[in-house]
Amino acid sequence: MLSRIRMAIPSLPMPVPSTPLPAAPPADHETPHWLFRYVFSQDPKTIAKQYLLTGMAWALVAGTLSTLFRLQLG
Repeated sequence: MLSRIRMAIPSLPMPVPSTPLPAAPPADHETPHWLFRYVFSQDPKTIAKQYLLTGMAWALVAGTLSTLFRLQLG
């Protein structure tokens, strides 16, 4: 009965086991490739670098295209 009441009222603290739980086994996967970590990162510093590099790349593309247009006109 008491466990039903504790489940219904989440503000009551749950009992803590007296013995520690066993440690989790080591992960069975490899560390992701650096490119995968860079492209799918959620770190704000990495996102800022991505934004900066993307902006510079598009500025280079736009500058090249504008130069080609001017060469064609003149």
